[in-house]
Order: sequence, then structure tokens, then C-alpha cells
Amino acid sequence: MTERKMENAPPLVGWTIATGAGAVAFGASLAAVGLDGNQSVFIGAVVALIVGTVFTVVDRALPPQIGPGNAPSVGKSAPAKAAPAAPSVDLSKLDGVRPQGISGPFNGTADDLQKITGIGPVLEQKLNGIGIYHYSQIAAWSEDEVTWVDSFLEFKGRIARDNWIDQARELASDATAKD
Repeated sequence: MTERKMENAPPLVGWTIATGAGAVAFGASLAAVGLDGNQSVFIGAVVALIVGTVFTVVDRALPPQIGPGNAPSVGKSAPAKAAPAAPSVDLSKLDGVRPQGISGPFNGTADDLQKITGIGPVLEQKLNGIGIYHYSQIAAWSEDEVTWVDSFLEFKGRIARDNWIDQARELASDATAKD
């Protein structure tokens, strides 16, 4: 079953406390102060609204707490790429030769590897995790490097089937022509 989150919902605990405070204010104004019913209802409602509003403002002003099932959210204005995934296979037991990776993308900007047919967000993360950020890197892979990456990604033959090398060459030349 999927978990549903209510974004921008009022803090229910705060409004529950506010309702209780309104009820106490109603009872106190009715019994202790001696106001009539309508005035006491008005006082109770005003107190509940003020207390509920204060809880809502405070709740939205505080940063979200991180806990089980409550991951921090990323702003909607600029989606961030997740950190590269850690390899799930023993790199020393892979066939072929590991391609030369780099510590990060040139000029801080990686190519959109998902433009290559067959590379989605997960495979792009895995490639970034081994230092592959640019079309030119993929375009330069040898057959032994293709074998290693196929083993690493656990998709035997995927690179050849989807023709990553030729796609990467074309994308790299397009990127160079624009520069």
C-alpha cells in the first residue's frame, strides 16, 4: 500500500490543541466571567482561531524533521540530481576493463546521458557513480570497456543493443558544434 502525504495541510495536532483551548475559553467565559452563550461562543472561536493560526505559522516556519518515512523534500523550483548510487556488484570480479572515470563533470555540468536510448535515471546515476558524466567518455569506450560496463550495469549486451557508442558520438559532436 502506498503512503499518502498531505502537503500544505494544516498541522492537525496544532488545530486539535487550538480547539481544546477554544473550548476552555468558552467554558471559562461562560462560567467564570458570566458572559451569555453567544458571547462565550464568540470568545471560544476567536481563541481557537488565534491558537490554530499560531501553530500553523510556527509549523510552516520550522524546517521539516527527518525521521522514518519522512525524507527531506527538495524545492520544486530546481530538481536536484541524487548522489550517484553505490555499486551493487563486486567491481573486482567484472569482465573487461573498467573505463577511465573522472571525479566530476567538466565545468560542473554533466551531459544529459538520458538522451542516449536505453539510459534512464537509474543507469545515469550508476554511470555517474563510476565517473562517467559525458558523451565523449562513452563514445571513446573500447570493446573491453563495454564488456566491463555491461557487467557493472548487470545488463549484458545492453550497450550494443541500444547502440550507445554511436549515439554518444553523435551527441558529443552536436555538443562540440554548439560550442
